Amino acid sequence: MALDREETGERVLAIAEVLLNEGGMDNLKARTIAEQAGISVGSVYNLFSDLDGVHRAVNMRLLDRLGAAGAAAMADLSKRGTTDVRQRLLALADAYVRFVEAHPGSWPALLAFNRRRPTLAEPDAYEARLDQLFEIIAQVLAGGDFDLDDDTRRIAARTLWSSVHGIVTSGYAARSVRRQADEIDQQIELLVAVFIRGLERGGTFAHAGTKTS
Repeated sequence: MALDREETGERVLAIAEVLLNEGGMDNLKARTIAEQAGISVGSVYNLFSDLDGVHRAVNMRLLDRLGAAGAAAMADLSKRGTTDVRQRLLALADAYVRFVEAHPGSWPALLAFNRRRPTLAEPDAYEARLDQLFEIIAQVLAGGDFDLDDDTRRIAARTLWSSVHGIVTSGYAARSVRRQADEIDQQIELLVAVFIRGLERGGTFAHAGTKTS
């Protein structure tokens, strides 16, 4: 019986992910899921309590998938003996861009879900998955000669993630497909180059707030 519940849950999540990817949050309907899964609407709610529970579970799978894509990109470079921080950061950014392209509806829906999530007193399993994504970047930065402590490296990783995310988000708002592809890559390359150069020159919070005469 437990196995049937697990299999049904997986089927519900697979259907929900397709619905989200095809039409975003507005396309996620319990009745549609139930009809496609061959179960009752009540069964959907018994499995995930509500639609937010379904969406959250889909998002966690997406975050796991994105983390796996980043880890795979790093493993591929390691096999080739590539340790250059710039190349590794660009590979992570490329993995992110490819992921966004592969999830045109479900990824924006995840971001919209995050914006309306309640603030929690302590990190949960969902937040832990986000932290794992930032940690991949932090580990790459740890391989550079930047003299960053753990807290600064963590914040630097989040800063870089947010910057790349902003480039990708604004790039896909452009109306021209060619402009999207060209400018996203160029902006990311410039961002990473400037970011690394700043760290190499000792760019920290103290330096950023210091005015030269």
